[in-house]
Formats: sequence, structure tokens, C-alpha cells
Amino acid sequence: MKFTKIISICLIALLVITVFSCASSGGGGGGGGAGASWNFDNAELGTQGWQVANAEFYRHRGPVSIRVDNTTLGTGLLRMDVDFTQDKDYDWSEPKLMNDFPRAMNMRGLSAFVFDFYYNPSYRKEGFFMSKIFSNSNGLQVNNTSNPIEGGEAAGSGYLKQEVRILIMPTSGFMTDMRLSIAGHLTDYKGPVFFGNMRWE
Repeated sequence: MKFTKIISICLIALLVITVFSCASSGGGGGGGGAGASWNFDNAELGTQGWQVANAEFYRHRGPVSIRVDNTTLGTGLLRMDVDFTQDKDYDWSEPKLMNDFPRAMNMRGLSAFVFDFYYNPSYRKEGFFMSKIFSNSNGLQVNNTSNPIEGGEAAGSGYLKQEVRILIMPTSGFMTDMRLSIAGHLTDYKGPVFFGNMRWE
């Protein structure tokens, strides 16, 4: 009887350790896990899984490229070079970034995707940006859009910094990939935009 109790206690302890370990995984450096986040202070880590989803653009015809840039604004950021000049008559022109997570992310308790967005108003004559996140993995669908991205605080070199917060309905399930877009609304913006401190909260 004592032996059975000892085995039961050991199994419970192992289960608690496993659950704690899983809940603590993820975070900075990219990829799944509760509260996954990405910053780009370490250029050696590259784009941490983020890449251009060329085949999934919606009404966007300009070239798009990404890289880590730690010089333009004096800190490590994900740089996205865009050209909306061919799409300035569209109210929604959408280039997309994608990330296939190295491990599935538990969505329980998460209610927002947040990031710092940097743009230079002098690179456009009209229009504004919006942002969108999307995933349809494992039957879990997330499809949410931000408010218009306007204004912001001065970030140097003519850039403005605006925190973007995309709210979602809390749900259960696991996300294995996501798409992030910066959509142009009647804009002719041509030049770089930057992402920093990307995170799930």
C-alpha cells in the first residue's frame, strides 16, 4: 500500500513539473508556446521564422522584402520594404508575412497580438495602414483586423512609432502558424516599415 502511494506521489510530481515546463516554454526568440514573442536585437537569429508570403498577397503588386535592420533606427527591428504605388486606388492592398512555428502555440488565455510599428509619413502622399492576423491551423481560426494605424511618437529619422494591438476572442486550441499583414488603404507609400517587440498577450 505504501509503495502504491509513493508511486502515485511521484507520478503527480512528474505531471506538475511537465505542465510547468510546457507553460514556461516559448517566449522571446520566436515560435510557439504561450505568450510567444519576437524581438530582433540579436541579428544572428535572423528573421526568426518570418518570411514573405508572396503567394498569399491580396491586391498587392509591388515588391516586398524583409530583413533584420539594427542601424536605421538604432535598434534591432524586422524591416519590411514595400511599394504601394501600383495599388493606391485600392482600399485594401495586402502584402503578408508568414511564420510556421517550430512548435504549436497554446492559445488558451491569449487575447491580443501586439507589436510596435514604425513608418515614415514622408514616404506617402495619401492613405494609411491597417494590420491583420490570420491563421486556420488545426481547425482553429483566427481572423482579426486592427484599427487604422495613424499618428504615433517620433522615433528618429522621420519615423513614427505606433503600438498596434489586434484583439481576438480568447479561445482554446493550438496554433501552428500565422500570417501578419500590413494593408494599405488608398496609400502610395513606398519605402521601409519596421516591426518590433512582436508578442502574444
